[in-house]
Amino acid sequence: MEIDPTQRFVPVILGGDIGTYTLAREFYEAYQVRSVVLPAAGNGVIEHSVAIDLRPIGSMADEGRVVEALLELAAELKASGDRPLMLFGSLDFHIMLIAKHRAALEEHYVIPYPELEVIEAAALKENFYALADRLGIAHPRTAVYRPGADLEALAGNFTFPLIGKPSSSGDWIAAKFEGKQKIHTIQDFAQLAELVSKIDASGYTSGYILQEYVPGGDDVMRLCTYFATKEGKVIFAGYGEVVIEEHAPLVLGNSAAIVTGRNDAMAADGARMLEELGWRGIAMIDAKYDHRDGQIKFFEINPRLGRNHFYLTAAGVNPARFYVTEFLGAEFDSASVETTAVVETEAGVLQLSREHLFTVLPHHLLRRFLDSGTGRKAAVLLKSGKVSNPLKFAPEKHPRRRVYLVLNAVNHYVKYKKFPPRSI
Repeated sequence: MEIDPTQRFVPVILGGDIGTYTLAREFYEAYQVRSVVLPAAGNGVIEHSVAIDLRPIGSMADEGRVVEALLELAAELKASGDRPLMLFGSLDFHIMLIAKHRAALEEHYVIPYPELEVIEAAALKENFYALADRLGIAHPRTAVYRPGADLEALAGNFTFPLIGKPSSSGDWIAAKFEGKQKIHTIQDFAQLAELVSKIDASGYTSGYILQEYVPGGDDVMRLCTYFATKEGKVIFAGYGEVVIEEHAPLVLGNSAAIVTGRNDAMAADGARMLEELGWRGIAMIDAKYDHRDGQIKFFEINPRLGRNHFYLTAAGVNPARFYVTEFLGAEFDSASVETTAVVETEAGVLQLSREHLFTVLPHHLLRRFLDSGTGRKAAVLLKSGKVSNPLKFAPEKHPRRRVYLVLNAVNHYVKYKKFPPRSI
């Protein structure tokens, strides 16, 4: 089903994961508009959806070819009238692609992201930690490894275990080596030496972050999604506490269940950081609560909505509406944010006011992982029915989507049996 020529505006989304589907669903819920989704290839989460016009384009490694496809799509969508097109990316490398080719794309698309230099100042983790230092925002002790660096000297500043992760998530996608993970937990110097040897041989040349390990399981992970106006003023901060993460290597660290809430300190620190950068649009900050000193330690900025950002919509704040009201204008959405879903802090930043449980897991499986402070909050919400899954969407009537939901649930059982959560 193609886009209706009378549709007032069209979201165009690069990607094909659950975050892509969720954003398309959110636009459909808020405005009854369908989104054009451009993945490398189709898959169960985005196929046969009432909210999506699917246009697989193959590998996105050739940026020039992706830009050409986007320009051709813009000409097609505007053939029946000059309606606004909004361009989104689901992964960091999509955002970098859009930012690098902004001059060509901006002639045809509304781009709700900052300029390239602003994104680079935040998205590269080494830049992020330098900014956190300057602003006095708590974060784990960090060093940056580059090929040829004195590894022993770097490691000498830490006590094992260490956390290892790429400074550039976009560049990391192209790195290929056995045992590669999104985040590595490194137990000793021999393991560190072996890992960096593989990284050096993989062609990855950006910085590799070595970081103090902050103890604690999934339930001490924190996240907050912020929205900044075109003038760079942060007006919203949506805080969440992770109940359980995914632990399969390719999706390690993705939140599988989140309890929403309010945290004035994280809201204020993140707003300060984004306003210092001159951010506009949405960003998400990952963090971890450190029981040793009672502080929330900032880990990184994602220059986009997170993969599991549906926790916001589940709690009553649909981020699609921020995009539309700020970047298209009030004529496309004159309604205000639902007042019962938010509370305004002294700094003038709206925060979520409702506790709600987001999860992509079958409830029976989730109940196995609720033996923690955050887990007990989730158990109460689960029992009271205050729980949402982005894939469970009543307007989706296609029978293949129902089959996909069953297969997806079974796959979660398989993954958690093979890759159980950490306990420390």
